[in-house]
Amino acid sequence: MINVLFGLLFVFFKPNFEFLDIGIVYYLTNIIGYLLLFLGVRELGRQYEKVLKAQPYVIFMVVHSIFFFLLNISGKSPLTIPMDSRLAIVSLVGLGFAIAGMFMVFVIISFLIEGLQIEFPARRLSMVVVLMMMTFAFAGLCYFFIPGIAPILMSVLLALNVIFLFGFYNVFIRNNERVMV
Repeated sequence: MINVLFGLLFVFFKPNFEFLDIGIVYYLTNIIGYLLLFLGVRELGRQYEKVLKAQPYVIFMVVHSIFFFLLNISGKSPLTIPMDSRLAIVSLVGLGFAIAGMFMVFVIISFLIEGLQIEFPARRLSMVVVLMMMTFAFAGLCYFFIPGIAPILMSVLLALNVIFLFGFYNVFIRNNERVMV
């Protein structure tokens, strides 16, 4: 469980509040985070078989993060291609993959909540995840149309991440206490 928590910490907490952080540090923390999530999912899968549904998504995100990390190191990230160039379609596809990757953490979290078979508190956690996804989506729209609001929404998302992590940890501890009794 500790690997899942530290994995989510690495994935959630970034050095700035920009919606599209395409820096090397961003993808390095993602690689570490998703590798820890992978280890945590495997560990939890021994006790909660349904948690293993998240494993293919975590593996995809490890590969996704490594790919974008290598692109950023090479200085050839598709997200840095000017939109007015002949390669604008590559830039748009790269942007789509980057944003899809950002949403994937919410899919993984949903599988974890479902797989841990936690009843009542899971509804509250699921609501926090929905709020996180909505905040992220709204921040994305603002990034393109009202850029000044996006960093504010990203800081709100960070606060929701903290709320989720505390809730997730507490629910898991309570659930483990019930299993042990």
